[in-house]
Amino acid sequence: MFSYRLRFLTLVLPFVYLLTACGGRTVTRSSAEKLLVNLPSGVLDEGDVKVVSVSQISAGTAIAETTLRAAFRMEKVQGEWVIRDVRLGNHQWESVENLMAALDRIKVDKAHQVLETISAALLQYRQKSGHLPAFDDYVDLSDALYPNYMTEAYRLDPWRQPLRAFREGPDTVKLVSSGPDEKPDTHDDIVLVRNYAP
Repeated sequence: MFSYRLRFLTLVLPFVYLLTACGGRTVTRSSAEKLLVNLPSGVLDEGDVKVVSVSQISAGTAIAETTLRAAFRMEKVQGEWVIRDVRLGNHQWESVENLMAALDRIKVDKAHQVLETISAALLQYRQKSGHLPAFDDYVDLSDALYPNYMTEAYRLDPWRQPLRAFREGPDTVKLVSSGPDEKPDTHDDIVLVRNYAP
C-alpha cells in the first residue's frame, strides 16, 4: 500500500469543490475547510484536507482548491504497477475502476442535461424568430443562442470535448457529445436529434 499527499487528484477525481456561501458571507479558506471536514459520514478529518485557495464565483457559489490526503493501493500486474483502489481521508477503499465508471455515469447524465438545455434554447429561438438560427458548426449555434436563450455559453461536454451540432433538415438539429471515450463518432456518443417544426 502506498500513501501520498496529492495537490490535485486528477487521476481519480477533479477535486474542485463547489461550495455555497453561508448566510451571504464570503467563503474563506478556514470556513471552506470546516465545510469539507464536516462532509457527511465523516470522510475527512481536519488533517486530511487543506484549502489552498478559494475563488468566489458568484454571491452564492465558490470554488475551493484543495490538497487532500489520499491512499492508493497498488498491485504489480505483468511486471507493471497499477492502481487498484483509492481511499480518501477516513473513507473505505474504493475500486478506481468502479469510481471512474460512477463518474462517467454522472457525466453522461450531465451531458444529457446540457443537450436538453441547448435544445430548449433552440425551441425558444424558433418560437421567437419563426426559424432556426443559421450555423455551420456548434460554436456558431452557441453564439446565436447565448446569452438571449441560454444562461451559459456551453462549448464543451463534461469530458471537456467540443460539443457538435448538425443541421439534419430544415427544422431538425442533431446535438452531439463525444461521450466517455472522448472520441467523436463512436458507439458511446450522446446524441439528441429534435425536430423544431411548428
